[in-house]
Amino acid sequence: MTPLRLVSFALLGATLAAQQQVTLPDNHYFSESNLQLNNVGTTAWWRPTAGRMQILYEGSNFTGVTGPIFITKIKFRGEDGEINLGGQVYTGVNVAVGSTSVTNATMTNTFANNLAPTLPATTTMGTTVTTNVTVAPSVGSMPNNWNIEIDLVALGGAIAFDPTSSEPNFLIDITMPNAPSNAAPLSLIAMANTTGGSTFIRGAGVTTATPGSATGTLSSIPLIVGVEFAGTGGFNPVVVARNEVYGGACGGSASSFYQAFLNGQQWDLNSGLTLTPDNPTAPTFYTVSTGAPAFDATKVNATANSIADDALVTHALGFTHAFPGGSTSTVVASTNGFVWLDPTMNDNQFAGVVSRLLGDPVTGSTAPIVQYSGGRYALYWHDLNMSKNLTLNPQAGLHVLTDTSGGPGNAVAYVTWRDVAEFNTVGPSSGVTPITGHTIWNFQCVIYEATGVVEFRYGSMPQFTTSSGSTLGHHAAIVGFSQGRLGGLSGVNSVDPQSRDLSIEPAFTTSPEGSFGNIGQTAVTTPVAGGVQYNGRLFAGQTVAWNANNVPPGSLLGVQFLDIAAVRPGIQFPTITAPGCMISLTPTALAWETFVLPGANVTGSVTLTIPAGLDGVDLHAQFLVLDGLFGGPNLVTSSSNAIRHTIGQN
Repeated sequence: MTPLRLVSFALLGATLAAQQQVTLPDNHYFSESNLQLNNVGTTAWWRPTAGRMQILYEGSNFTGVTGPIFITKIKFRGEDGEINLGGQVYTGVNVAVGSTSVTNATMTNTFANNLAPTLPATTTMGTTVTTNVTVAPSVGSMPNNWNIEIDLVALGGAIAFDPTSSEPNFLIDITMPNAPSNAAPLSLIAMANTTGGSTFIRGAGVTTATPGSATGTLSSIPLIVGVEFAGTGGFNPVVVARNEVYGGACGGSASSFYQAFLNGQQWDLNSGLTLTPDNPTAPTFYTVSTGAPAFDATKVNATANSIADDALVTHALGFTHAFPGGSTSTVVASTNGFVWLDPTMNDNQFAGVVSRLLGDPVTGSTAPIVQYSGGRYALYWHDLNMSKNLTLNPQAGLHVLTDTSGGPGNAVAYVTWRDVAEFNTVGPSSGVTPITGHTIWNFQCVIYEATGVVEFRYGSMPQFTTSSGSTLGHHAAIVGFSQGRLGGLSGVNSVDPQSRDLSIEPAFTTSPEGSFGNIGQTAVTTPVAGGVQYNGRLFAGQTVAWNANNVPPGSLLGVQFLDIAAVRPGIQFPTITAPGCMISLTPTALAWETFVLPGANVTGSVTLTIPAGLDGVDLHAQFLVLDGLFGGPNLVTSSSNAIRHTIGQN
């Protein structure tokens, strides 16, 4: 088929690609990948002591730049996904940038040799300028914001540079004669560096803690560098290729609901959630609505019930709390942001994994035998630390209590994470040495005896959700509810409702647990398949198709739709969508691929190849079952959630 609307969409994208900057190296991932989960950054360059560094990147990294250009600014960023208050100041820093014919292979550990190499290699450096360098806060995005920026124009150190000349490679020389100011309790963030080695990234560097030393340590994984310039080529701004799941799926019967946040996705649930049962004593479903009362900082104990890492706190509610599929008089709260509704649970895994939420058995140091995952409320299932902010608030940590001041039948239970921090906040020894104040988060689960209502309340929370640790397959955070495994270890998991946008979509109801879940969809790309969370991301050269799973049995016609616009919240209207279903694309969406009598799992075969020049354009995808065309009250009888692809750089 001819994607007519996508032709105009390509032309639109070409107008968006203004040319102003590059990120070095050009092949370093900007977004989530398996490798990134294990990359902890470095303090060997911008370090907590005085020092010197040289960084070289070969001209081939200046994507699309034919030269000459005028380099105006160089930038550095903290490790992706890390939050840091910054505030450190390096005084009297000497900075020079230049061009060289030295390559990553011929760079040496002697600073002077790289500046005045043995002929026929040559280096031409610009004016050395002196400045104070202030480390700005890092917001924790993926990629992180640039937290060190050096304006070469303002300082008089800008240079002309041509990556196609006889000196095609870019060289940076920085000396920090003094250690940065670093008043307690702040800690300098580890800076984002490369992976893959000098041959892969076409770059190298030398660094030392002794400013006057003639030599340093040669490194094949230098810092990532942002370069702004006047001229043609490059990107402005550099747009990250990333995906986001939105909308809400339907088609099955799921008692669970959740939103699985991706690395670097903005946190947008500060208004909270309210779960209202249809029957307080024997509920069969929840009505989930946005909005809850403000976080109540008074509902804490004199001291926290736990400030330990990966710990559990068992609490007798003093009443029986019924939820869809079960009931309990005892909850088990985890320091990692969730509440077990089964008192036999003893797993406190920090990694938010959808299959575990739905009931997968887990093993580990805290569960020496295989144990299923039971019901739970996930307020902010994330790798958290309870003790990092104790010097700011001695009550920091996990608190559990039942307030009986309302009299018999009106008790209210509070599970409160008070002034807690992210485990992965970078410090001298991440996760071991408490570093105060970089992340201060507050949220609580409130359970009402009389009504069975459950509230997810949020106070101060992160701007971005980020992933820590190296467990593949886990999300940055999971928010939601599930019965977990039904029937114990020998039973079956709860069916998958699919991740949905809990902040934007209107109030929805869960369902009595059925035999299959809602429709989900996955983007499948080549040659880069993508990470464990994002599936296929779209950037120039990628070819993509879309698969669907959990298509309801007996479906007659499935259609994969694409669009360059979205409807948020989705369209829900009698005669158009079945109850609980929504269309998250516009009425002019393109029918990309059609499936007659689709099975439970649909594999897309009509592919789209992403051309260059589309950075910043969004492409939306959703799978709909249109059995209403063959009779029935509604056109759309089931639908997947939707994927928003932002086309950009890898």
